[in-house]
Amino acid sequence: MKQIVYELKSQPVIAAVTIIGTALAIFLIMVVVMLQQVKLISIAPESDRDRMLYVSGAFFSKGQSSGNYALSAAVAKELGEDLPGTESVAIMDNYINSSVVSAVGRPAFDANVRQTDAGFFDTYNFRFIAGHPYNEADVNSHLNKAVISESTAREVAESPEAAVGKEITLDDVTYTIVAVVADVSPVTDKVFAQIWIPLAEEDPTDFWTSVGLGKKQLAIKARSADDFQKIYDEVSRRVDIIISRHPEDEEFSFNIEGAPYAQEAETLHYSGRRPDLAHDRSQRLIVYAILLLIPAINLSSMTRSRLRRRVSEIGVRRAFGCTRTKVMLDILIENFFITLIGSLIGLLACIIFGSTLFDAIYTGGSFMVFSNVTAVATVGFSSLLNWSMFAYAVLFCFILNLLSTGIPAWRASRVNPVEAILSSNR
Repeated sequence: MKQIVYELKSQPVIAAVTIIGTALAIFLIMVVVMLQQVKLISIAPESDRDRMLYVSGAFFSKGQSSGNYALSAAVAKELGEDLPGTESVAIMDNYINSSVVSAVGRPAFDANVRQTDAGFFDTYNFRFIAGHPYNEADVNSHLNKAVISESTAREVAESPEAAVGKEITLDDVTYTIVAVVADVSPVTDKVFAQIWIPLAEEDPTDFWTSVGLGKKQLAIKARSADDFQKIYDEVSRRVDIIISRHPEDEEFSFNIEGAPYAQEAETLHYSGRRPDLAHDRSQRLIVYAILLLIPAINLSSMTRSRLRRRVSEIGVRRAFGCTRTKVMLDILIENFFITLIGSLIGLLACIIFGSTLFDAIYTGGSFMVFSNVTAVATVGFSSLLNWSMFAYAVLFCFILNLLSTGIPAWRASRVNPVEAILSSNR
């Protein structure tokens, strides 16, 4: 360690550039990792993502009619009711809607609204500030009750507690507020909204509803990941039952596209396209490799510059019997610690950037489907700072060190002791 401190002091400019370059490289790659991880790690209310399965769409064809859509509430209920190996199931809108909200004595404003069943609040871990959610009887009776977020509550009342019991109008339909929950981050895109209301009654005469398609998705919380296969087999069996209800001469086809999907696969699922985890992971590895290789090439030249100034030192050590392996190992360890310092700085910068500039990172891309995202919760510092994130940083740091230092260290270890000493005296 004393040798490392000495080298940092003896070549401060080169050491500083190396540390800053490493920090920037790690910062960039960790932002990419964070953008991926935030879709997978458990974040309240989606606190059990490792146990979640989703059926969010289906392909239908019947004669000349075909298309990819979300599910009808009736089919979602049939697929999810009394499933073996489950803790709870939920039915909710596949996409949220923007509605004009008004309350007596308050200015109107826009808010994101999502329809759900009563099981929604059992499946996801919302933090209730006041009141209680609507129940199954409320949903079946199509009562106009609403659960709203804390920020929305402050728009319609003096406090969240005062909002419970008040009436609000959503696009000219009056609802009674029954509960207030903590604001939800748009990162939890399966549950995100600012107002949640009971499922609306479906029109059975509508063609798409009659064939099992609509605007809903099914969320299944398994008791554990070990129950996934059991759940998948039962859902597949129920799809076969749905198909068997239609005469063969109608050429009826109903395909849920390989669902139910676990969290990672669901993030890649688009209507009509099955997720390819292997392809997606290989693409990410290519991106990581590029983000590591480019700075490694630049840092390698910095390492060679530092080692050229230490030729005589290496020559003396070789003259006194230090082996090539020992020289190479010492250089790698020394550079690893320097790289580690830069990596920790880059990781810290990444976490600060992600925590303070949430909107700039997480409301872009796929999260832009949410309108009116003005007063919502952000991803907490504790959610971003996890052991997997730290492990990624150390791994990338180690790989970056090998790529940038390996060849210069190997060349330095092969220096001729006599020539090295003589060259330093010229």
